[in-house]
Amino acid sequence: MGEPLVVRAMREFRRELLARDAGQMQVMARRWLQVERALNAEIDALVLDFQQRKERGEAVGRGAAYKLERYRRLLAQTEGEYEAYAGWAEGVIRTEQERMAVYGVEHAAAAIGLSYLDAGSVGTFFDRLPVEAVANMAGMAGNGRSLGELLKKRIDPTYSGKGQLSAWQRLTQTLVNGTALGWNPRKTARKMAADLAAGLQKALLIARSEQLRVYRMAAVQQYQASGVVEGQKRLTAHDDRVCPACLADEGKVYPITAVIPDHPQGRCTGVPMVKDLPEVEWLSGEDWFRRQPSAVQANILGNGRFVAWRNGEFEFGQLVTRTSDPVWGAGLVPTGLGDLVG
Repeated sequence: MGEPLVVRAMREFRRELLARDAGQMQVMARRWLQVERALNAEIDALVLDFQQRKERGEAVGRGAAYKLERYRRLLAQTEGEYEAYAGWAEGVIRTEQERMAVYGVEHAAAAIGLSYLDAGSVGTFFDRLPVEAVANMAGMAGNGRSLGELLKKRIDPTYSGKGQLSAWQRLTQTLVNGTALGWNPRKTARKMAADLAAGLQKALLIARSEQLRVYRMAAVQQYQASGVVEGQKRLTAHDDRVCPACLADEGKVYPITAVIPDHPQGRCTGVPMVKDLPEVEWLSGEDWFRRQPSAVQANILGNGRFVAWRNGEFEFGQLVTRTSDPVWGAGLVPTGLGDLVG
């Protein structure tokens, strides 16, 4: 038997959102090329300067780099280009957040109506949230601060978090190491440009996460306003890119007082549980996973977890570890292998 109408519709809604997302990511990546072009000449000149210093027998370590006017000039130019990109990206993401808020309301209302159809009921009237009620979500990040503030901080070339080197630290390391190892200057320059591309990756992560967050929040507000929804069940993607934690948590019932916990770039959504109707059922994440070929299972879990799971060293439900982040809020991640097998 096929999936209920509401589940099929929610999957189709998500495919539409992902198609929009792919188009927007291309736009943001093309705009980033302008940043790279603006910096390439300065990077090439710095690499050549360092190469010539090495040939003259001069120091080419970090300390020497810090003293160079050309090095400081590149840093200042990079910060300026990053800030300009962040300002541009803020407008793009804000516009898409506005659209996502509308989609969230519309899709949630459609899901409620389809739930009645699945149950063979003529349905009932329920309150529909006016789009204006969710318009204020645009421009705000998950921590309540402005989206622009989050972008400018996170994609700053000197920003580092959770033990990771900043883009600028990696660029400096590449400059020093490439010169010391005798790399071709073109290779060093290309690698330095790639180091700076971390700013683009952070911007894309913020765009995807903040837009989907607004979509889920708007859907939850529609569920709350309807007066007929009493809960929501996690629905995740059934493909080889699915997060194992989300897959293990699929079908879990959450209240409509909050957004379903997810992770950055999460693709999950909530299927409404409508009062006085049978609970919507579909193939669980674990059952779907068990039906997949071993190669797909290993790709989803990672080889270490896959071997341990196949050997019966942990239960599938143990793959869920719940988290809390000051920016992204409540979430979940796949449990590490060490925690799974002790």
